[in-house]
Amino acid sequence: MESEIAEFYRDRSVFVTGGTGFFGKILIEKLLRSCPGLKNIYVLIRTKAGQDAKNRLQDLLSARAFDNVRQNHPEFFKKVIAVSGDISRHELGISPQDLQMMSKNVSIVFHSAATVRFDEPLKNAVELNVKGVKRMLAVCKKLENLEVLVHVSTAYVNSTRSELNETIYRPLCDVDKLISTLDWLDDQTSNAVTKSILHGSPNTYTFSKSLGETVLNNEAGEVDFKIVIIRPSIVTASWKEPVPGWVDTINGPTGLFAGSAAGIFRTMYCHTQMTVDMIPGEFPVNLMVASAWDALNHNSSRQPINPTVFLASTGQNPVTWAQCEKIIYPMMFEYPFSRAVWPPGGSFKSNYLHHRLDQALYHFAPAYMLDGIIRLCGKKPFMVRLHKKAAKAMECVQFYTIREWRSRSDNTNSLIERMSDTDRAIFNFDSRTIDWNDYLCTYYLGVRKFILKDELHTLPAAKSHMRRMLLVQFSFRLAVAVLVARTLLRRSETARTAWQMCVSTAAKYFVSLTSKLF
Repeated sequence: MESEIAEFYRDRSVFVTGGTGFFGKILIEKLLRSCPGLKNIYVLIRTKAGQDAKNRLQDLLSARAFDNVRQNHPEFFKKVIAVSGDISRHELGISPQDLQMMSKNVSIVFHSAATVRFDEPLKNAVELNVKGVKRMLAVCKKLENLEVLVHVSTAYVNSTRSELNETIYRPLCDVDKLISTLDWLDDQTSNAVTKSILHGSPNTYTFSKSLGETVLNNEAGEVDFKIVIIRPSIVTASWKEPVPGWVDTINGPTGLFAGSAAGIFRTMYCHTQMTVDMIPGEFPVNLMVASAWDALNHNSSRQPINPTVFLASTGQNPVTWAQCEKIIYPMMFEYPFSRAVWPPGGSFKSNYLHHRLDQALYHFAPAYMLDGIIRLCGKKPFMVRLHKKAAKAMECVQFYTIREWRSRSDNTNSLIERMSDTDRAIFNFDSRTIDWNDYLCTYYLGVRKFILKDELHTLPAAKSHMRRMLLVQFSFRLAVAVLVARTLLRRSETARTAWQMCVSTAAKYFVSLTSKLF
């Protein structure tokens, strides 16, 4: 059967913001590969580090996510056109010539450009995630043939509630008043009053994303095009497409897996029996592509008063932190990191004091020791700085690791039902189909390959390195035990007897370990 969605995109042109990010790359690749009749993809790209939009587009298309297209249909890359601009500038910084070109051709806009940092200063978050939406709407109103605007938000815009759903609630504050207030506040004052402005939101990211939705909701009944909002939960590595396990950012669980495989992370504060609502990267992207088709083919021709909201969540097929640990931990020994500084170890902690104690003992104490050795070697220390940065990143996500939410995806489930079997296979976003064991194994291998840059051919050397580290670890622990035992032996006959038993047991274990390792 022919794909209705692919046919819908035939001879259409789309405009994409945020195309240089992880999410945007998957979207562009998906459109090229699964909608071959698509006419053009205009991608907003800002000048960065001396590179103009065209050069950055070539870097974007060289990413591993495009391996399939590069091998099978390299001519499709001609459809991708760089548009120089910046969401922090008036009319997105797009030149009049480019704006006129898009005005005649673009019928669908995918807006995913945003700052996703949880600790972003409030003024910056509002500048990009709220005022950026206003600028996007101003541009959209100038696109003569625009039919649908698909905006990427987050499932956690209402994280102060116990349920993640597809409802737009009353705004947390007056958007225009907030913008005008922040415009005259200096950065220091803005940072000082941020907590009181957030109205209970856990961070500036979810707060600003919520206000961005408010901007769209206020405009939905006044524009000539339909507005769709996609709310993904925690977006993680791809499962099957564009490349199994592909990921190019260390946000969220990715950084945790990478740090653990490297032997750096030994503890994280979370409630292990609670769910972690992670979703493979291609699922919300497929939902985006399908939602534009649905907005024009199955919704009422009457312009809706409010945007249609779709939740991309795994609430119907949950996985807990404990399950993740059980699946991922053995993978770190079966497929070790060839440049790990210490064998993987540690665990999730449900007790905050236990977590902080382990953090001091296993993160910072070794970091200070290693930095001391590095200084003696005449080099610049970095381990303490690295652990402080990692600790700050983990603190930013603790709000999500010790809580869980119920989720309702009625609109998303209804869209799945309206799709043909062919389209459900090509544009799969049904989280109920995820095999967590398969996905998490694929995820870890993706982290090893794309984040830690360890290809499979390094596996023999990595396993040899792991055996040496395990032996060093065992020797270190034995040395500590000997020092403690010698202190006790001087004071007690019972201790000497116990010591002899321990030595005998340790000798047997050492022989067993070395026989397995070598």
